[in-house]
Amino acid sequence: MLDDILKTQRSFARKAKAQPTHRFDDLYHLLKLEDWLNVALDTVLANTGARTGGVDHITRRDFERAGFREQFIADLKAQLQSKHYQPQPVERQYIPKANGKMRPLGIPTIRDRVVQMLLKMLLEPIFETDFLNCSYGFRPRRRTMDAIHVCYKLINPRNTYFWVIEGDIRAYFDTVNHDLLLKLIARRVADTRVLNLIGRILKAGIMENQVFRRSPEGTPQGGILSPLLANIYLHELDKFWWERYGNMTDGARAWRRHKGQTNCIYVRYADDWIALCNGTKAQAEAIRDEIRDFLHNELKLELSEEKTIVTHACDGFDFLGFHVQHYPERNGRKAITLIRPSDKSISRLKDKVRALTDRKQLSGNPQTLSQTGRDTEELCGNTHRWFRFVPVPDARHSHHTV
Repeated sequence: MLDDILKTQRSFARKAKAQPTHRFDDLYHLLKLEDWLNVALDTVLANTGARTGGVDHITRRDFERAGFREQFIADLKAQLQSKHYQPQPVERQYIPKANGKMRPLGIPTIRDRVVQMLLKMLLEPIFETDFLNCSYGFRPRRRTMDAIHVCYKLINPRNTYFWVIEGDIRAYFDTVNHDLLLKLIARRVADTRVLNLIGRILKAGIMENQVFRRSPEGTPQGGILSPLLANIYLHELDKFWWERYGNMTDGARAWRRHKGQTNCIYVRYADDWIALCNGTKAQAEAIRDEIRDFLHNELKLELSEEKTIVTHACDGFDFLGFHVQHYPERNGRKAITLIRPSDKSISRLKDKVRALTDRKQLSGNPQTLSQTGRDTEELCGNTHRWFRFVPVPDARHSHHTV
């Protein structure tokens, strides 16, 4: 079952790589296959988020009842076949951010999560062949440390990428333009049934405190499909950088520096991005303005003027939960770039450890102690992964197959 799905995905990836302008048709029928439905459901239920239900209050526990899974698959298959499937509104909840504000989170129903997983299984092999190496967030075989390693490799006296543009897109997930996003997907997908399905998911709306609100723009954070849609949308920004600064040989970059021009290396993780420049501060600010104008004119997005700043690496900057700072040569000591967890990350870690070790929670209840042990093990495992560096290729265009 899984082997057949992987075989199909690989065929999509090969076709997309061999024909960069090909538009895939007749994809919708795959969403109705029981093998695809069962794999998508298993993937959704394996996630800890399945313990939380959406507006229909169905959770992973319901699937333990006899016959519930079989009926769930049969009903969803029938809805997809008849084209009567209609996504339900996402349940709006809020989680605290490091700055004290609250981050909105959308919780779809398990039925809608399964459909989003089906679409992810269908679309990811196609678009992965198009994505550039400068993009690291929510992609197969890529992780946070790959993006951080670019900073470690370039911020040094040899490469001199010392000016850093810290990019911040204002309310990105709430302001994605639906029509433009669907046009970008349609460059690769000709099946209007798939496009209409994605459009219905985007327009499903939000339920907050039992009050329905329409969603004329944006993709809800928390949805399985949202990270892939975010990468498809911001791939246009990646291409903008590639065409202007990324698609150069080492010789061309050296020539630019000889002429007093700056080079730019750009790194993006979902909607978080930085640009490293080896010129002057004024040149870095000019690149920031170029990116701001492109986002505004082409993607209908806005840079946060307050949060998008140009920083020197010697002053340090935060990126993806890490603090990166360069220390120049001084008093016989060699220049060095240090990367450590940011103060906000350390504070969140302390808060979570404090919550897990609260005496009120550790009252001797075996179930509580067991869950606390699992949470602590997961937390420590994530902390250990913070410090693993792995080699990554140069931030140049390449294709990836699934």
